[in-house]
Amino acid sequence: MKQVEFHYDLVSPYSYLAYGRLREICSEHGAEIVLRPMLLGAVHNTVGIQAPVDNRVKGRYSAKDIHRWAEYYGLPMKFPDPFPFRTIKTMRAAMFLKTRGELEPFTREAFALYWEEGGAPEGVKADEDGPISEVARRIGVEPAEVLEGAGAPEAKGALKEATDAAIERGVFGAPAIFVGEEMFWGNDRLHFVEAALREG
Repeated sequence: MKQVEFHYDLVSPYSYLAYGRLREICSEHGAEIVLRPMLLGAVHNTVGIQAPVDNRVKGRYSAKDIHRWAEYYGLPMKFPDPFPFRTIKTMRAAMFLKTRGELEPFTREAFALYWEEGGAPEGVKADEDGPISEVARRIGVEPAEVLEGAGAPEAKGALKEATDAAIERGVFGAPAIFVGEEMFWGNDRLHFVEAALREG
């Protein structure tokens, strides 16, 4: 089966948009999505990129652009306020659940909670335990177990290793999508992903 590797952070609105459409594309082409969680802030810091939200003019445009793409894809969108929000513990929880084979449902439900229902952590200093617990309940996992797993050294190390590996591979933002060794950055490159799957 063909594979599409999806590097993402749940704080990224364009990752939410891409994930929604990419699932349809992969289903249509008989491909499997391989989820690659990473910490977007660490990627930006390492490669020296400023997030759009840090630029007032670009941030204002991006907010409109994100809603435009959501409407185009037919995806619900309730933009979190305040934004950005904290995800370091959430992404560590993702790494913990990856070891249990539950990364896909966690990612799906977290994207829904954060970007469709207004349930994201309330800012960069917010406690993530509540949203993580809610997502855990939705996928049938004991919240305390997920929170404990997210706080373990193994999950912390795994997220750092995954982020470092993404940077080493050339990732500089999210979403970054690979078909084979070819990288496509951004939700607006999905037509190239689809073309690569047809050619592959």
